[in-house]
Amino acid sequence: MLVAAGVAVGLRPLSDNSFLTHLATGRLILERGSIPTADPYTFTAHGEPWVVQSWLASVLYGTAEAMAGGTGLRLLTGALVVAVMLLAWRLLRPASSLVVRLGVGVLFLAVGAGLWAERPLLLGLLALGAVVLVGEGGLDPRWLVPIGWVWVNVHGSFPLGVAYLAVVLAGRWLDGEGRALEWRALKWMVLGLLAGALNPVGPRLLVFPIELLGRQDVLSNVIEWRSPTFDDLSQRAFLLQLALAVVLLVRRPSHRRALVLAVFGAAALLGARNLVVASLVLLPGMAESLPSVGALRSSERARPALLLGACGAAAALLVMLFRLGEADFDLRSYPADAVGYLQEIGVDLDDEHVAAPDTAGNFVEVTFGAGERVFYDDRFDMFPEEVSADHLSLVQSGPPVDEVLERYDIDVVVWGRTAALTQRLLADPAWRLLYSDPGWSVLCRRGAALGDDGRC
Repeated sequence: MLVAAGVAVGLRPLSDNSFLTHLATGRLILERGSIPTADPYTFTAHGEPWVVQSWLASVLYGTAEAMAGGTGLRLLTGALVVAVMLLAWRLLRPASSLVVRLGVGVLFLAVGAGLWAERPLLLGLLALGAVVLVGEGGLDPRWLVPIGWVWVNVHGSFPLGVAYLAVVLAGRWLDGEGRALEWRALKWMVLGLLAGALNPVGPRLLVFPIELLGRQDVLSNVIEWRSPTFDDLSQRAFLLQLALAVVLLVRRPSHRRALVLAVFGAAALLGARNLVVASLVLLPGMAESLPSVGALRSSERARPALLLGACGAAAALLVMLFRLGEADFDLRSYPADAVGYLQEIGVDLDDEHVAAPDTAGNFVEVTFGAGERVFYDDRFDMFPEEVSADHLSLVQSGPPVDEVLERYDIDVVVWGRTAALTQRLLADPAWRLLYSDPGWSVLCRRGAALGDDGRC
């Protein structure tokens, strides 16, 4: 049942903006046979040093697409979601009651359904789950060497593995229990992370998370780095899981479980991107303390289970076939029609500087590839501070808007139809509306040379 639900979540049409740039970069790596070391996409930061933290994930995406197109990308994402789901089910094994175990599994799925995306974080989440499994004695700690190497090269969340093991180690000490397993796991984890420095990008990958966290001036304006607002189902499901974890901790107190709950629960409340992380690491502690409800036991393999398993497998197959019948990409939130209009009237994006928000930048990169066509995208760690500040000025439609547009020689703006910047330019006689659809507007500076029609 959980795998079938995981298939439904994992095979959704691809739409995440960060994923679009990861895919574009994967194509670029396969085409050139090397990993970019400088920005290949923008006219505001072209040639700026760029650490491609998730280069291995990009190669994975590019390879999947080369082999089976968009369907290959969706199958890869679906497999990763199912793997995370199966790992979560394994972490819930201490729960003796099958009904209760299933209930917590559904709650975990509800948290992830709205927060898991096809970006490299899924790979990082899978690696973190393996670390938690090692800490629970379910996997040989030596596996953390290859896991650590892969984790360093697919996503910058790898410090979470060390943090989790350190927290569990401290909890074991406070509980007065043996700590041999945690020490072994921590040593192998560190060795695996250090081995991760052996890669085409070099040891800079190891310090990338620290450098990224140093950009708080930019990250504070990114939604996923802010505190969650709990205005959607997944975030509310996490609140329910957190409350249940607290109740279960009171039912069966443990310093080890309490520290995990406190550290990762606090991290989730401070940053929305940490919700899925906390949801995963809380599972073993919850499983230990869950009450026994009903006669069905997780350890039993009754005859009806085979029939139910077959039904579940059939359901998963049907869901997969249904999902794969949908379009591979869902680009409705991107300015596809607006960019198409610019091409129709002869605007060359290679020559014309067009201002657009970061999500639109990701779309242009996956659509056109390398070139100086993008004003800004969501690689916040790469852009010079002044460029990030200028992008924020346009988003907020503050007083420096005119200066920013002049600074980058921008005569065309593609922005959200109802955004403050669009409304401001519509009221400015120096700008003219060229195109509008329910989501996006295209405006040009009056008198500017533009496409086949000559002037705006």
